[in-house]
Amino acid sequence: MPAPALGGYPGPVTPANPYQSQVIPPSYPHAQQYPQPAHVPQAVPPAPGSNPHLGATTGPVPAMNAPPRANGPGPVTTGGFPAVGLPRITVQYPQVGSTLTSSRGSYQVTDVIGAGEFGAVYECIGPFDQIYAVKMVRPANRPYSEVHAEWAREVQRLFALRHPNVAYIYDSFTQDHLFFLALERCDHALKAMLGTPMQEGLVIEISRQLLAAVQFLHDNDVVHDDLHAGNVLITHTDRPTVKISDFGISHELRGMPAIRPNVVHHAIMAPEILATGYTSKQSDLYQVGLLLYWMLTGEAAIQMDVPYQELVRQVSEGEPRKRAEMLGTPLGNLIAKMLRRREAFRYTSAREVWADLRELPAWKQRQLFPAR
Repeated sequence: MPAPALGGYPGPVTPANPYQSQVIPPSYPHAQQYPQPAHVPQAVPPAPGSNPHLGATTGPVPAMNAPPRANGPGPVTTGGFPAVGLPRITVQYPQVGSTLTSSRGSYQVTDVIGAGEFGAVYECIGPFDQIYAVKMVRPANRPYSEVHAEWAREVQRLFALRHPNVAYIYDSFTQDHLFFLALERCDHALKAMLGTPMQEGLVIEISRQLLAAVQFLHDNDVVHDDLHAGNVLITHTDRPTVKISDFGISHELRGMPAIRPNVVHHAIMAPEILATGYTSKQSDLYQVGLLLYWMLTGEAAIQMDVPYQELVRQVSEGEPRKRAEMLGTPLGNLIAKMLRRREAFRYTSAREVWADLRELPAWKQRQLFPAR
């Protein structure tokens, strides 16, 4: 089944039933009480000194203070839970055959592409009979203001961050207490291509586009912080086209070298998260390094189906870097540099990574994707 254009697989968490009704806090009001423009919602005003086109982020919360999940190393939130004993209201998620309505047209749900704790993605036939991937932000038992801010932040960033290798947003709207984004439909996620080793030329071509997108984000002072194989989407033409998706937990640095994240995806967390609790542009490069290793070898650089403490041990002891070094190839050594434990000894930018990648014989002598 093709992958969603945004955030259909947030991590190794058992997907929730997208048809199940969601109980939400009483502070979650009717959507029409909070009208939003169909294009760029203005619910989250930019903070002083920030880029007004990228929106604002919520206040920092020490993500590593949260206990690990019992069911594995998936994304963990650190916000509080609603008070016990308060009345609840219920919202119904879209089902196949449902119609979602925006000021730009209607979207008929034809399939459920994917679902996770914080979102679900539906295949829809929208305006002009075009196929879209429509992402719904799940309430997940969170306060209305938090869910609304997350949606508005992601919409603002996607509308601002236009790049050939960033998933394209067409529309955003609210309906029946829920928040939606209409996005381009891609063929599948990178995850569908993993499991067997790829040719080095294919690895470098995918990496080239991925690094171009990451450099673009960093040039705009944005850290993605969730670059796993489910958030890297592929569309096939004469060559694979890469699209980065899901900016739900991304951060705007606003000139700072690092920021404390609200959400940590434990399976791809960089060592500095454990050491300092902060994430940076080098953290994105670490996550890209994990993807390169997986593409090249067909195996993950870190064993993920283990208890949280074992996951921490692997990251803190530099197991991913050691595995990359053991490959004994120029590309393996480059990946190992991306996976070094200390940020100061990694590449300083995606541009610098590409400067080394393009000098490898596998790229200079490539036959898969010759220069156009």
